[in-house]
Amino acid sequence: MSDFLTSNSMMMLERAMNFQWTKQRAIADNVVNAETPDYKTKYVTFEETLRKNIRTAAQKLAGGPTMRSVISTASPVVHIADDETARMDGNGVNVAEQQIELVRSAYQVQHLYRAFNSDMSRLLTSIRGQ
Repeated sequence: MSDFLTSNSMMMLERAMNFQWTKQRAIADNVVNAETPDYKTKYVTFEETLRKNIRTAAQKLAGGPTMRSVISTASPVVHIADDETARMDGNGVNVAEQQIELVRSAYQVQHLYRAFNSDMSRLLTSIRGQ
């Protein structure tokens, strides 16, 4: 039995916020190290692995993971782009690309906060009985 605060959708919002935080931290590291020789760009993935695990859980295979366990254990993965070099000194950071990615991430965070706020507003409305 789950309640509203531990529902699959709330857990998904929590995991998505964690992903965005990790992504923004990686982008900040990239921008800070834009002048560091041999620094390789970090990037974060989350959606691909989560999507694959959700499909597996949705098939309801015997002994397989449940949807709840897939969501609760989902976490972002930080990768290093070893094969990308933007400059002669081996640095792989393209600052313009990182700035665009940071703006995209900011919009995604804004969307997550709105979704969370909407869920909490519905909860508050139901508590008040309106």
